[in-house]
Amino acid sequence: MFTAMGGLFVALVCFDMGIKQYIEAVFKEGEERETIIDRVVLRKVYNKGFLLNALQEHPKIVKRVSAGTGAGVVLYDIWLFMKNGHLLKKLGMVLLSAGAASNIYDRLSRGKVIDYIGVQSRYKFFSRLTANLADMYAVIGAVLTQLGT
Repeated sequence: MFTAMGGLFVALVCFDMGIKQYIEAVFKEGEERETIIDRVVLRKVYNKGFLLNALQEHPKIVKRVSAGTGAGVVLYDIWLFMKNGHLLKKLGMVLLSAGAASNIYDRLSRGKVIDYIGVQSRYKFFSRLTANLADMYAVIGAVLTQLGT
């Protein structure tokens, strides 16, 4: 089971990072393109901070907190995967860890996270929100981890 979870982790991280690399290479910053799914758009947005660009003016803090949090997640994963059972919790942590790893890699190597999934809405606030698959992995992973408790 550990091998399957490790493979899933690697696949998820690589898939998100591959999309980020495509967006980085093909899109101009702020460019937006419609997708097949109604109201979902691909766009290139840089996030230099945390959620909603929080602390973007303090990149050293963002990098340090991200690295520290990532180290904590790795330690928790090691502890969790040494235990028997807890399949749903382990699956949740694989998703959460994959999301964290992809975004932490961006923050540490690029100084910013590439976000690329947006929605079209009549509400300006929602139309400006942009995320990436790593964000979705982390949210779904957190929910599964809690359900597995």
